[in-house]
Amino acid sequence: MGFGAASGPIAVELARADLSVVALERGPYRPQPEFQQGLDGLRYATRGELIPRFADQPLTFRTDPSVEAVPRPNRMPSLVGGGSVTQAAYAWRYGEDDFRLKSALRERYGATRRLEYLEEDGAAIADWPLTYAELEPYYEQAEYAFGVGGWPGNLRGQIRPVNPEEGNPFEAPRQNDYPFRPLRDSPTSLTFRAGALQLGLHPFHSPAAINTARYTSPYGITREGCTYCGFCSGHACWNGAKSSALVALLPAAEATGRFELRPDCHVVRIVRRGNRAVGVEYVDGTGRAWMQPGEIIILGAYTFQNVRLLLHSGITGGGQVGKYFINRAGPLVYAVFPDRYLSGYAGPGAQSQSVDDFNAENAAEEKLALPADDFFVRGGVIYSIGQRHPLECYRQAPPGIPRWGVTFKSFLRDNYLRLMALYLPGEPLPYASSTIDLDPVHRDRYGVPAARVTRQAKRNEIRMARFLYRKGTEMLRAAGASTIWGRDLPVPVATMTHDVGGCRMGHDPGRSAVNGYGQLWETPNLFVAGGAVFPTLSGHNPTLTIWALSFRLADALRRRRVDLRDAARSASAAGG
Repeated sequence: MGFGAASGPIAVELARADLSVVALERGPYRPQPEFQQGLDGLRYATRGELIPRFADQPLTFRTDPSVEAVPRPNRMPSLVGGGSVTQAAYAWRYGEDDFRLKSALRERYGATRRLEYLEEDGAAIADWPLTYAELEPYYEQAEYAFGVGGWPGNLRGQIRPVNPEEGNPFEAPRQNDYPFRPLRDSPTSLTFRAGALQLGLHPFHSPAAINTARYTSPYGITREGCTYCGFCSGHACWNGAKSSALVALLPAAEATGRFELRPDCHVVRIVRRGNRAVGVEYVDGTGRAWMQPGEIIILGAYTFQNVRLLLHSGITGGGQVGKYFINRAGPLVYAVFPDRYLSGYAGPGAQSQSVDDFNAENAAEEKLALPADDFFVRGGVIYSIGQRHPLECYRQAPPGIPRWGVTFKSFLRDNYLRLMALYLPGEPLPYASSTIDLDPVHRDRYGVPAARVTRQAKRNEIRMARFLYRKGTEMLRAAGASTIWGRDLPVPVATMTHDVGGCRMGHDPGRSAVNGYGQLWETPNLFVAGGAVFPTLSGHNPTLTIWALSFRLADALRRRRVDLRDAARSASAAGG
């Protein structure tokens, strides 16, 4: 189900292994050359032409489980290629301890009694049923298949071996270098770097799945390099330099002759007989209903659609499906630099530099020195943001500036080219109270209940947001900003494109919905791919990890390492 970031790698690998693959994609097929016809910020980034309407993919939200949820807009596009088509394209690997969070926190803080508040707030922290070392070869496969540019920060244990000033020194060890170097610098990224260096931090170019020159993937697909047009995040790439399932995978899948793509097909139910899935019911673009049989069924849509389809089909995972939903609600920080032009409109959103000094437990000693009421676990990457279009910036005025009239226009005219924003996502934790279930009121036009999100900001997220906001303002001030403002508190939202959990993977069927391959414990020929299976989120973007997990699942299916009759046996054979 779907053909995007999660399902694309599986589809192409299985088709290349001579399996017959059918992809049912709810959205339309928009060939990449179609996006050459206009770089239109109003059409795509502002009005969201590619975003599904409420009647097609309804989503509701509440922070209090005792009240009725209210409709909220989606943020992920619906088309062949899915969210990978309009992504910003940051491509981060997770760290080693991201896969063993529960164990790592116990080892680091267990003797301090600092973790008691997490239990009081209902934090449901868990280890993944696989390690970074197990996933590392698939990270590399994803980086080369899609094309990811960066500098190695840890190459087989050697820190910053290629360039002593470049690469993330905190990253987990990689076995090989990136396929190519990252996007070039901009005035914004260089200003960010200067501020970080002033504070003794370790800035580096953000890794991004955007070609910086012509690149040919292992699939034989050649794409051109980025032209720095600036219409990137929220847009489809006009020349295909930004990686997506549409441009990096679909041609390889179609070349096999074993792959069939069916766009405009909306899956409404999984059909089961006993403990096996035998197919899916779907409605095509003409409104006609069909049943597609299959030996292996893979749900590769976005988190909300995977979870609500399982629940609507009566598949609950023993009550585990829908639990432990996670998304971000981080702080915001903006600044004006009166002495320079930053020209943030020029270039893609991922044309940035980052610091990882405050991510994970990299700042553990500093956090332990905080008062008990300010202590938190984990952290987040901080990076500058490119692609600062007027329609994306006009509401980012400091306190005291009205949002209309002469004063507002004067502020924008004088400062638009001098504005800078930092992204401080933070790593939210999973909680027992954070869920996705079926809304009892709202349904889509096919009668399937809406996905209803219930989530609050807890003490850890509030403390983390204040800390990261403070660090962000310090960097901006060190870089020369005159006016700094923003929001230092997290505001819970239904969706922000890093939406994971709801179908947690694990070792134990009593505490997880799927095993380490995304295989449903109760329906062993049914798999979930994508962020829904994440037990935890990390302080980095999840896309590269989604790709890597999908390549790993495809490899296991291709090599018949997965027992399609017994998910527990598959987990045991894989070590989890």
